[in-house]
Amino acid sequence: MVIDPVNYGARLNDPNFDNAPIINDLINNLPPSGGVIELTAGEMWIHSPIKINRSYVTIRGVNAGTRSNIDPEEQAGLNHPGGGSKLVLGDNCETAIVSERRVGAPRVSSIQLESFLIQGRGTDRGQIAVKIDQDNDAVRIIGVSIINVDTGLRLNGADACTVRGCWISEVRNGLLSVGASQQLLVANNYFGTQPLGKSVFLENPNWANIVGNNIYPDGHVCLEAIGANDCTFTGNNIQSYYTGAVIIKGNGNLFSGKVQALRDGAGNWKSDPIGRDGLYGLIHVDGNDNHISASIINSAQPENDTRILIMGGNGNWVTNTKIYGISSNRKVVVNGSCVDTLIVQSASSFDVDKASSNTTIVW
Repeated sequence: MVIDPVNYGARLNDPNFDNAPIINDLINNLPPSGGVIELTAGEMWIHSPIKINRSYVTIRGVNAGTRSNIDPEEQAGLNHPGGGSKLVLGDNCETAIVSERRVGAPRVSSIQLESFLIQGRGTDRGQIAVKIDQDNDAVRIIGVSIINVDTGLRLNGADACTVRGCWISEVRNGLLSVGASQQLLVANNYFGTQPLGKSVFLENPNWANIVGNNIYPDGHVCLEAIGANDCTFTGNNIQSYYTGAVIIKGNGNLFSGKVQALRDGAGNWKSDPIGRDGLYGLIHVDGNDNHISASIINSAQPENDTRILIMGGNGNWVTNTKIYGISSNRKVVVNGSCVDTLIVQSASSFDVDKASSNTTIVW
């Protein structure tokens, strides 16, 4: 079942009309097998949340339209440039799409959002584009563009969730996955966040795969995973102005990718917006049996700043990793409490500060 809300009274390109109640009625009246709400091209304004409190619901657009405020094309009759299907939040709309937490209710499954744009009123309004709070399984967010909100995606307890091919930029936070998650896939997306924001944040993920994403400034954290177990972070291209660009705390995780520490246009190294000093590490690892492998780190950090910090834990490895840019004798720093750390073909003994740890260096 494919439904066009315009056929049921929804209005395009009318900033004063709230389309959310019409869309909510259509969702609630879908058959048990679910269906598709198809957004036609144009601006569909909402002044209250679209609520998906059931399974097997797809909201699909014609295409994602504009990807940025700087797109040059302007079209007569539209408030914002670019084509495609758009959900535009009114000033008082806190969340565009939400699955509400309902204690004792069954988890929602197979919600899919695909090929449209969500645009808020600015990064300082506290708005959220997509908030999945109910226990959920197999949520898929594919080819969605999100701009001008505080947080792009906030997912709580996401199991087997997919976020793929999205443009999430001009936001404070990109993706926040909170609560324990399993088998999260975040692939081939573009994330661009603001100072004091996080591009990708994962809380207690198990077996997550974060692969092939382009994560660029200006968030103070590009990728953070805490309580992470057996996760894979590979093939990501990460650029940052700050120390602590990548933070991995947990056990048995693999990191392999490109990290570039940048200076501003005047050639200055920026001070960290949350006060971390240069010893924190551009990549910060804390836990057991984590492996940084086959990575490239191009750092414009000051000479005495740490590139990779192994903060704590046993059996962590740094292997076959190229660390270059401004020279440093702190390419890898190992805390004295660490046990059985191995550094292979990544830094010489002159470039490693291993304190009193029993670190093995092969160069």
